[in-house]
Amino acid sequence: MLELVSHYDLLIFLQKLQRIGELKYEINRSLYLFKRRFGLVTAEEYKKHLIAKGIKIGKKTRFFSHNIVIDEQRPWMIEIGNYCKILAGVVILQHDYSRSVLRRVYGEVIGESRKTVIGDNVFIGMNSIILMGSHVGNNVIIGAGSVVSGNIPDNVVIAGCPAHVIRTLDEQYNIRKKRYITEAKETFIEFKKAYGREPTITEMGSFWPLYLEKNVESLRKNHIFTNLSGDDEEEVIDFWLKSGQSLFCSYDEFKEFASTKK
Repeated sequence: MLELVSHYDLLIFLQKLQRIGELKYEINRSLYLFKRRFGLVTAEEYKKHLIAKGIKIGKKTRFFSHNIVIDEQRPWMIEIGNYCKILAGVVILQHDYSRSVLRRVYGEVIGESRKTVIGDNVFIGMNSIILMGSHVGNNVIIGAGSVVSGNIPDNVVIAGCPAHVIRTLDEQYNIRKKRYITEAKETFIEFKKAYGREPTITEMGSFWPLYLEKNVESLRKNHIFTNLSGDDEEEVIDFWLKSGQSLFCSYDEFKEFASTKK
Protein backbone atom coordinates (compact mmCIF):
# COMPACT_ATOMS: atom_id res chain seq x y z
CA MET A 1 0.00 0.00 0.00
CA LEU A 2 2.81 2.40 0.92
CA GLU A 3 4.51 1.60 -2.38
CA LEU A 4 1.32 2.47 -4.31
CA VAL A 5 0.94 5.75 -2.44
CA SER A 6 4.57 6.53 -3.13
CA HIS A 7 4.11 5.93 -6.85
CA TYR A 8 0.92 7.99 -6.89
CA ASP A 9 2.61 10.89 -5.07
CA LEU A 10 5.49 10.71 -7.50
CA LEU A 11 3.07 10.89 -10.43
CA ILE A 12 1.34 13.95 -8.96
CA PHE A 13 4.71 15.58 -8.32
CA LEU A 14 5.84 14.96 -11.90
CA GLN A 15 2.59 16.35 -13.26
CA LYS A 16 3.11 19.50 -11.20
CA LEU A 17 6.64 19.80 -12.57
CA GLN A 18 5.26 19.42 -16.08
CA ARG A 19 2.74 22.20 -15.49
CA ILE A 20 5.51 24.40 -14.09
CA GLY A 21 7.58 23.65 -17.19
CA GLU A 22 4.67 24.50 -19.48
CA LEU A 23 4.06 27.70 -17.55
CA LYS A 24 7.74 28.60 -17.79
CA TYR A 25 7.65 27.96 -21.55
CA GLU A 26 4.60 30.23 -21.97
CA ILE A 27 6.18 32.96 -19.85
CA ASN A 28 9.44 32.78 -21.82
CA ARG A 29 7.52 32.75 -25.10
CA SER A 30 5.41 35.75 -24.10
CA LEU A 31 8.49 37.62 -22.94
CA TYR A 32 10.27 36.85 -26.22
CA LEU A 33 7.29 38.03 -28.32
CA PHE A 34 7.07 41.22 -26.26
CA LYS A 35 10.79 41.93 -26.74
CA ARG A 36 10.55 41.08 -30.43
CA ARG A 37 7.64 43.46 -30.95
CA PHE A 38 9.58 46.38 -29.51
CA GLY A 39 12.91 45.52 -31.13
CA LEU A 40 14.56 44.41 -27.89
CA VAL A 41 15.57 40.91 -29.00
CA THR A 42 19.27 40.44 -29.69
CA ALA A 43 20.49 38.59 -32.78
CA GLU A 44 21.69 35.70 -30.61
CA GLU A 45 18.33 35.46 -28.82
CA TYR A 46 16.55 35.31 -32.17
CA LYS A 47 18.88 32.55 -33.37
CA LYS A 48 18.25 30.53 -30.20
CA HIS A 49 14.50 31.03 -30.63
CA LEU A 50 14.64 29.66 -34.19
CA ILE A 51 16.65 26.62 -33.08
CA ALA A 52 14.14 25.96 -30.29
CA LYS A 53 11.37 26.11 -32.90
CA GLY A 54 13.11 23.35 -34.86
CA ILE A 55 14.95 25.22 -37.62
CA LYS A 56 18.35 23.65 -38.31
CA ILE A 57 21.15 26.19 -37.95
CA GLY A 58 24.76 24.97 -38.11
CA LYS A 59 27.73 25.70 -35.88
CA LYS A 60 29.40 29.12 -35.93
CA THR A 61 26.60 30.60 -38.06
CA ARG A 62 26.20 34.25 -37.09
CA PHE A 63 23.22 36.60 -37.28
CA PHE A 64 24.49 40.18 -37.46
CA SER A 65 21.17 41.78 -36.54
CA HIS A 66 17.86 41.00 -34.85
CA ASN A 67 16.26 42.59 -37.93
CA ILE A 68 16.22 39.30 -39.85
CA VAL A 69 13.11 37.29 -40.80
CA ILE A 70 13.30 33.51 -40.99
CA ASP A 71 10.02 31.82 -41.96
CA GLU A 72 8.87 29.92 -38.84
CA GLN A 73 5.60 28.50 -40.18
CA ARG A 74 7.13 25.09 -40.98
CA PRO A 75 10.50 25.00 -39.20
CA TRP A 76 11.42 21.61 -40.62
CA MET A 77 11.44 23.15 -44.11
CA ILE A 78 14.46 25.42 -43.56
CA GLU A 79 18.09 24.39 -43.08
CA ILE A 80 21.04 26.75 -42.65
CA GLY A 81 24.57 25.33 -42.68
CA ASN A 82 27.77 25.97 -40.73
CA TYR A 83 29.81 29.19 -40.72
CA CYS A 84 27.11 31.28 -42.44
CA LYS A 85 26.97 35.06 -42.07
CA ILE A 86 23.47 36.57 -42.27
CA LEU A 87 23.20 40.36 -42.29
CA ALA A 88 20.45 42.83 -41.37
CA GLY A 89 17.23 42.83 -43.38
CA VAL A 90 17.62 39.31 -44.77
CA VAL A 91 14.43 37.28 -45.32
CA ILE A 92 14.49 33.48 -45.74
CA LEU A 93 11.20 31.87 -46.79
CA GLN A 94 9.77 28.37 -47.20
CA HIS A 95 6.28 29.50 -48.29
CA ASP A 96 4.44 32.51 -49.66
CA TYR A 97 0.84 33.74 -49.61
CA SER A 98 0.33 34.48 -53.28
CA ARG A 99 -2.22 31.63 -53.26
CA SER A 100 -4.63 34.14 -51.72
CA VAL A 101 -5.01 35.77 -55.16
CA LEU A 102 -5.79 32.40 -56.76
CA ARG A 103 -8.33 31.67 -54.03
CA ARG A 104 -10.20 34.86 -54.78
CA VAL A 105 -10.38 34.06 -58.51
CA TYR A 106 -10.72 30.25 -58.60
CA GLY A 107 -12.25 29.52 -55.20
CA GLU A 108 -9.74 26.84 -54.23
CA VAL A 109 -7.20 26.93 -51.41
CA ILE A 110 -3.97 25.63 -52.98
CA GLY A 111 -1.30 25.29 -50.33
CA GLU A 112 2.40 25.81 -50.98
CA SER A 113 5.70 25.01 -49.29
CA ARG A 114 9.15 24.06 -50.54
CA LYS A 115 12.28 23.26 -48.57
CA THR A 116 14.87 26.04 -48.47
CA VAL A 117 18.48 25.05 -47.86
CA ILE A 118 21.49 27.29 -47.25
CA GLY A 119 24.85 25.50 -47.49
CA ASP A 120 28.02 25.97 -45.43
CA ASN A 121 30.08 29.18 -45.40
CA VAL A 122 27.48 31.38 -47.09
CA PHE A 123 27.48 35.17 -46.77
CA ILE A 124 24.03 36.72 -47.26
CA GLY A 125 24.25 40.47 -47.84
CA MET A 126 21.91 43.06 -46.36
CA ASN A 127 18.24 43.07 -47.41
CA SER A 128 18.50 39.93 -49.53
CA ILE A 129 15.48 37.65 -49.94
CA ILE A 130 15.83 33.89 -50.23
CA LEU A 131 12.60 32.60 -51.79
CA MET A 132 11.00 29.26 -50.94
CA GLY A 133 12.61 26.24 -52.52
CA SER A 134 16.00 27.90 -52.95
CA HIS A 135 19.02 25.63 -52.57
CA VAL A 136 22.19 27.65 -52.03
CA GLY A 137 25.47 25.73 -52.29
CA ASN A 138 28.61 25.95 -50.14
CA ASN A 139 31.04 28.89 -50.16
CA VAL A 140 28.64 31.36 -51.74
CA ILE A 141 28.63 35.17 -51.47
CA ILE A 142 25.19 36.76 -51.99
CA GLY A 143 25.31 40.47 -52.78
CA ALA A 144 23.18 42.97 -50.87
CA GLY A 145 19.57 43.31 -52.01
CA SER A 146 19.54 40.08 -54.02
CA VAL A 147 16.39 38.04 -54.65
CA VAL A 148 17.42 34.38 -54.74
CA SER A 149 15.49 31.43 -56.14
CA GLY A 150 16.29 28.00 -57.58
CA ASN A 151 19.58 26.15 -57.27
CA ILE A 152 22.80 28.06 -56.67
CA PRO A 153 26.05 26.08 -57.21
CA ASP A 154 29.03 25.93 -54.85
CA ASN A 155 31.85 28.47 -54.93
CA VAL A 156 30.21 31.43 -56.66
CA VAL A 157 29.31 35.07 -56.12
CA ILE A 158 25.71 35.98 -56.98
CA ALA A 159 23.79 39.25 -56.99
CA GLY A 160 20.79 40.95 -58.55
CA CYS A 161 17.03 40.64 -58.88
CA PRO A 162 16.70 37.89 -59.81
CA ALA A 163 20.08 36.82 -58.44
CA HIS A 164 22.50 35.31 -60.95
CA VAL A 165 26.12 34.20 -60.91
CA ILE A 166 28.42 37.16 -61.56
CA ARG A 167 31.75 35.40 -60.99
CA THR A 168 33.34 32.33 -59.47
CA LEU A 169 34.80 32.36 -55.97
CA ASP A 170 38.30 31.99 -57.47
CA GLU A 171 37.72 35.13 -59.53
CA GLN A 172 36.48 36.97 -56.42
CA TYR A 173 39.58 35.85 -54.50
CA ASN A 174 41.91 37.17 -57.23
CA ILE A 175 40.04 40.50 -57.39
CA ARG A 176 40.28 40.95 -53.63
CA LYS A 177 43.99 40.06 -53.59
CA LYS A 178 44.70 42.71 -56.24
CA ARG A 179 42.77 45.40 -54.35
CA TYR A 180 44.12 44.44 -50.92
CA ILE A 181 47.30 46.55 -50.92
CA THR A 182 45.67 49.52 -52.68
CA GLU A 183 42.86 49.60 -50.10
CA ALA A 184 45.36 49.31 -47.23
CA LYS A 185 47.25 52.32 -48.58
CA GLU A 186 44.03 54.31 -49.02
CA THR A 187 42.95 53.48 -45.47
CA PHE A 188 46.32 54.66 -44.11
CA ILE A 189 46.24 57.92 -46.10
CA GLU A 190 42.62 58.78 -45.25
CA PHE A 191 43.21 58.12 -41.54
CA LYS A 192 46.20 60.45 -41.58
CA LYS A 193 44.13 63.16 -43.31
CA ALA A 194 41.29 62.78 -40.82
CA TYR A 195 43.33 62.70 -37.58
CA GLY A 196 46.65 64.36 -38.43
CA ARG A 197 48.69 61.34 -37.41
CA GLU A 198 49.55 57.85 -38.62
CA PRO A 199 47.21 55.00 -37.61
CA THR A 200 48.46 52.29 -35.30
CA ILE A 201 48.51 48.65 -36.37
CA THR A 202 45.38 48.11 -34.29
CA GLU A 203 43.59 51.02 -35.99
CA MET A 204 44.45 49.62 -39.44
CA GLY A 205 42.25 46.64 -38.60
CA SER A 206 42.15 43.64 -40.94
CA PHE A 207 45.19 44.72 -43.01
CA TRP A 208 47.54 43.33 -40.33
CA PRO A 209 48.56 40.19 -42.33
CA LEU A 210 50.43 42.49 -44.76
CA TYR A 211 53.10 43.55 -42.27
CA LEU A 212 52.77 41.93 -38.83
CA GLU A 213 55.61 39.82 -37.48
CA LYS A 214 54.54 36.18 -37.65
CA ASN A 215 54.11 35.09 -34.07
CA VAL A 216 51.25 34.94 -31.61
CA GLU A 217 52.92 37.48 -29.31
CA SER A 218 52.71 40.19 -31.99
CA LEU A 219 48.99 39.47 -32.38
CA ARG A 220 48.39 39.95 -28.68
CA LYS A 221 50.72 42.96 -28.31
CA ASN A 222 48.92 44.82 -31.09
CA HIS A 223 45.43 43.74 -29.94
CA ILE A 224 44.69 42.06 -33.26
CA PHE A 225 41.14 40.71 -33.43
CA THR A 226 41.34 37.14 -34.75
CA ASN A 227 38.08 35.74 -33.35
CA LEU A 228 36.27 36.58 -36.56
CA SER A 229 32.49 36.34 -36.62
CA GLY A 230 31.25 33.13 -38.20
CA ASP A 231 34.78 31.69 -38.37
CA ASP A 232 37.24 29.57 -36.38
CA GLU A 233 39.91 31.56 -34.53
CA GLU A 234 42.40 28.70 -34.28
CA GLU A 235 42.21 28.13 -38.05
CA VAL A 236 42.68 31.87 -38.73
CA ILE A 237 45.85 32.05 -36.63
CA ASP A 238 47.26 28.69 -37.76
CA PHE A 239 46.87 29.49 -41.47
CA TRP A 240 48.48 32.90 -41.03
CA LEU A 241 51.48 31.47 -39.15
CA LYS A 242 52.06 28.87 -41.88
CA SER A 243 51.40 31.09 -44.90
CA GLY A 244 54.95 32.29 -45.52
CA GLN A 245 56.56 35.70 -45.22
CA SER A 246 54.41 38.81 -45.03
CA LEU A 247 54.49 41.17 -48.02
CA PHE A 248 56.14 43.86 -45.89
CA CYS A 249 58.89 43.07 -43.38
CA SER A 250 57.43 45.47 -40.84
CA TYR A 251 54.75 48.08 -40.28
CA ASP A 252 57.40 50.77 -40.75
CA GLU A 253 58.12 49.43 -44.24
CA PHE A 254 54.41 49.50 -45.05
CA LYS A 255 54.11 53.09 -43.76
CA GLU A 256 56.97 54.15 -46.00
CA PHE A 257 55.19 52.49 -48.95
CA ALA A 258 51.85 54.08 -48.05
CA SER A 259 53.42 57.51 -47.77
CA THR A 260 54.75 57.50 -51.32
CA LYS A 261 52.73 59.43 -53.92
CA LYS A 262 52.56 56.60 -56.50
